[in-house]
Amino acid sequence: MNQVQWKKGLLCGGLFVLLLGLTFYLLLAKQDPAHLWAALKQVKLPLLGVGACAMVVFFLCEAKNIQRGLSLFGSPAPYRSCLLYAVTGFFFSSVTPSASGGQPMQLYAMYRDGHSPAHGALALLLEFFSFQLAAVTLGVGGFLLHKSQLLAMPRGVLLCFLVGAVLNLVVVFLLAGAVISPRLLPALGRGLMVPARRFFPRRASALEAWGKSQWQDMRQCIQCCKDHKKQLGTMFLTSLVQLLAYHSIPFWVFLAFGLSGQTLWSMIALQAVLFLSVSSLPLPGAVGLSEGGFLLLYQTVFPAAVLPGAMLLSRSVSFYLFLLLTGVFLAFRFLRLAWQAPLPSKTM
Repeated sequence: MNQVQWKKGLLCGGLFVLLLGLTFYLLLAKQDPAHLWAALKQVKLPLLGVGACAMVVFFLCEAKNIQRGLSLFGSPAPYRSCLLYAVTGFFFSSVTPSASGGQPMQLYAMYRDGHSPAHGALALLLEFFSFQLAAVTLGVGGFLLHKSQLLAMPRGVLLCFLVGAVLNLVVVFLLAGAVISPRLLPALGRGLMVPARRFFPRRASALEAWGKSQWQDMRQCIQCCKDHKKQLGTMFLTSLVQLLAYHSIPFWVFLAFGLSGQTLWSMIALQAVLFLSVSSLPLPGAVGLSEGGFLLLYQTVFPAAVLPGAMLLSRSVSFYLFLLLTGVFLAFRFLRLAWQAPLPSKTM
């Protein structure tokens, strides 16, 4: 890893820590620590363990879809390696804005294992499409189920949710439109190049060349979708299971507090709306937005006395705990690989 990558990694890590500290300060500054601790002490730990198991299912499903994608493009990989790719993607997506670092690091891990960058990129594109399609499906269903509650929220908050949801929908519609009409993306690219040549004349040719190379990869992915519809459907179902497990975590936190009166499906639907709203916004791990959105959306679900504690536990199980675990694992793996790497020979 060169000096530029180290500086970029430290910058992203620093931004993440800063956002995390600011988020907890703003959300918990007015909370009484004694009351918060009293609420947390009544939690039933085995039910939190169920939530942690749901996160394990999240990783297992993503690894399976990555394995399927690599196999479809003629570069099969053992499941253990694909699980490593899933862990790598989770960690680096969590600490970089708009999850921009996840897929490049996954590609690097694949390249170290002998997979070509083209096959790795296509497999990740297919997995991403499946995941986004499942997220939109659950998010739209959740919005319809909780429509009255969501429409009654302040306009600013509702606008934030709508912007995030629209960004995800645009991605899915573009990818789906490319499968249905292969001419859609090239036409869109040509249209975008008109303002690009005007506002960025020096970079226009480089942007056009990059767009053409991306389109070549997209064509292979589109053809794969047409030739392997059954496998794509299986990937979509796996992504649904993956997100159902992930979105169920607030429900297990709800039960851990000894509460009742909410169904699993109702809380999955609410979490699906929150996830669809904040996942595409440019903050590392959606820190701040996820916590604030939880307090807003779940204020009618959790009693006010335990709502801050429920937010802390839900985000800890679904994000902070596994961010720590995956970070420690990847750090040890990096050090082990660095230790095992042969020293450069000295020239006489």
